[in-house]
Amino acid sequence: MKNIVGIICEYDPFHRGHARQFSLIRAQLPDALIVCLMSGCFTQRGMPALFSPAFRAKAALEAGADIVLELPTIAAVRDAENFALGGVGIFNRLGFISQLSFGTENPDLSLLGQIAHLLEHPDAVFQTALQQSLAQGKPFAAAQADGVAAALGQADTAAVVSKPNNILAICYLRALDRLQSSILPLPVKRDGSYHSASLSDAVYPSASAVRSAYLTGDLKAAESACGYALSDTDVHRPDALDAVLLNTLRSLPADALKSLPDCSEGLENRLKQSAAQATNQTELLSLLKTRRYTHTRLNRLLIHAMLGLNADLLRAYPQPPYVRLLGFRKEREPALALLRNAQIPVIAKASEGDKANPLYQLDERAYDLWALGAKLPAGLMYRQ
Repeated sequence: MKNIVGIICEYDPFHRGHARQFSLIRAQLPDALIVCLMSGCFTQRGMPALFSPAFRAKAALEAGADIVLELPTIAAVRDAENFALGGVGIFNRLGFISQLSFGTENPDLSLLGQIAHLLEHPDAVFQTALQQSLAQGKPFAAAQADGVAAALGQADTAAVVSKPNNILAICYLRALDRLQSSILPLPVKRDGSYHSASLSDAVYPSASAVRSAYLTGDLKAAESACGYALSDTDVHRPDALDAVLLNTLRSLPADALKSLPDCSEGLENRLKQSAAQATNQTELLSLLKTRRYTHTRLNRLLIHAMLGLNADLLRAYPQPPYVRLLGFRKEREPALALLRNAQIPVIAKASEGDKANPLYQLDERAYDLWALGAKLPAGLMYRQ
């Protein structure tokens, strides 16, 4: 098989828009084998997944994915750049992925490639504009967009780099560049409001809109958007770990908070003070939010604190050293030979992982925290 297409994903939950990506890939590459690398119990937006990894993987396989692997927690809960780098790094070391498919609002791969190259190899014009915008108090993402617009001499590029799918697309292209990967980009244009807050606003739904419908009791709309039942499965609601989170922040000393990734400029002190006042995560975020610190960045910081993921661990493991198999389609079982010959260990059963590895321990903590929020006993990673 020549075309083995990788997709880095979360599928929380898998819906009709994701199924459309499978269809578009196979319209271009009819013989393609699709390998999904999916986040586990916690997501890149800094929140627990609403549905379990096993449930989400099953939905993807039934919709046409051939193999579903799990992106280790250390990469799954990072900012967009490192989320992409962790995923692309795993695909690169698997040694058999030929294309990387991702969604984008902008069909101009040439422009996205220019932006990615600039961000990987920034020039003086970019750096100057970036620093000027940061000095004005702009969030890093907005300042970076200003730098891109200045360096490329195109004001409209600021809008390109602000769109959510374009942001990840650019990060994937940067990762391919940085790793000097032979994997080819295979973009899929996103039609409709993929990040709309309402299911009625889009032909193809957004995962956030599906979650919102589910959490507000509109099960019929959520299931219609997904195409399968959501009623008979374990669920982790967004506020399920609020008490655990606040207890963690109140118990950790300021030095431990300071060692968290991206905790700088005295933010550890604000964390301590705010956690002492807040009674839930929503209140905590309201106390912490500033122009520079977005909700998503703060949510990731809070997840890092609960998981015990600090900067030392990231320095010790710049790339995930393994990947876990979540599932495969029976008719594609012969393709599992590819995994056995991969250049990175592929763990077929959770019990076969290295329990002494700090990253495997991190995965286990993530599963146990998710299980706690879903009112399940510990050890979920070994029961899936």
